[in-house]
Amino acid sequence: MQNIKSQYQLSPREIDILYAIWDADRPLMASEMASEELKLATVHTTLKRMLRKNLLEVVDFAKSGNVFGRCYQPTFTMKEFELDMLSTAFKNRRCKEITPANFIEEILKKMEPEEALKMLDELEEAVKELREKIASGRA
Repeated sequence: MQNIKSQYQLSPREIDILYAIWDADRPLMASEMASEELKLATVHTTLKRMLRKNLLEVVDFAKSGNVFGRCYQPTFTMKEFELDMLSTAFKNRRCKEITPANFIEEILKKMEPEEALKMLDELEEAVKELREKIASGRA
């Protein structure tokens, strides 16, 4: 079985840093990303690697104590990342009997009825738009 890789080849530390920035909803300095579990030296090493891989960009400088530091933000959104991770996991599933349709059906079964109906409305709109794109050759 061929294993399909995510377009984002990320280590657990890189993922921790991305979520720290996304959760803050603003660019962060290295010192703001450090924690008990994620030491500042590890943050700096990981940030250098992420800049080389073009996963982050420096968008500003801010003062922290007596020094100025760089502020980082991801070069892609959380939505792009999580959709890539989910679609990669789905492509790599071992049970090929699981189709997108029955996967979505299973998710909907676990939702509250009002939430499921709202999701079905969104799906119907997305399917309609995708059908139009495919028919016009834009997909």
